[in-house]
Amino acid sequence: MRQIRSALDIKSLGTIMGIWAHPDDETFTSAGIMATAVANGQKVICLTATKGEAGVQDEKRWPKDKLGNIREKELETALKIIGVKEHRWLSYKDGCCFEVDTDEAVGCICDYIEEFKPDTILTFGPEGMTGHPDHQTMCTWASLACKRLEKAPAIFYAVPTHHQYKQALKRIDDKLNIFFNVRKPHLVVDKDCDILFELDDQRRDIKFRALEAMPSQYQTFVENFSRDEICQALSPEAFVIAKK
Repeated sequence: MRQIRSALDIKSLGTIMGIWAHPDDETFTSAGIMATAVANGQKVICLTATKGEAGVQDEKRWPKDKLGNIREKELETALKIIGVKEHRWLSYKDGCCFEVDTDEAVGCICDYIEEFKPDTILTFGPEGMTGHPDHQTMCTWASLACKRLEKAPAIFYAVPTHHQYKQALKRIDDKLNIFFNVRKPHLVVDKDCDILFELDDQRRDIKFRALEAMPSQYQTFVENFSRDEICQALSPEAFVIAKK
């Protein structure tokens, strides 16, 4: 397939469904793509497996017993900024997706796929980007769901690129250890990405504002790096298509 690089190319993705583990996964990986699709008139749906209640970064500001509710409201605000109106929770426990009955979870995802009929699924690859087991489980669930369907959507896996990491993302990783579960992130060269969408200033602004709407997870970014540094690091949104 031809590499997807422009807003016009995004139209070829049709109806898009994101299948993610935690509130903010969708924004970190694909806020620009989603905002562009919405502006194109495409339908965008987001499924989130958990409310991210285990992602405590500052107990005083965001207590563990309230974090799930906090992150739920943060995601609502972020999706409103991006323009996504269709969102569903799978309501599983954060950090424990691998313990969920696979048939149950896959069946639930199949129901949503049949309801919304996406042409494209965006999710994590087998390595889970950061190595988080919940991220890896999303890949498994999405793949199994599509295998059950007579007409399956294309699945794309989120990846950081070599250029992106070297130019900007490594500085953030070195300080904040965002790829915390892997010794070295799985990087893909630009030419091997099936989607490589470089955000313009308008889309960078949307993505940054959506991330700002999630202070329980991104306040440390804002406190340690400038807006330009964060936008540069997260501006390329890259995916590779799952091999059938």
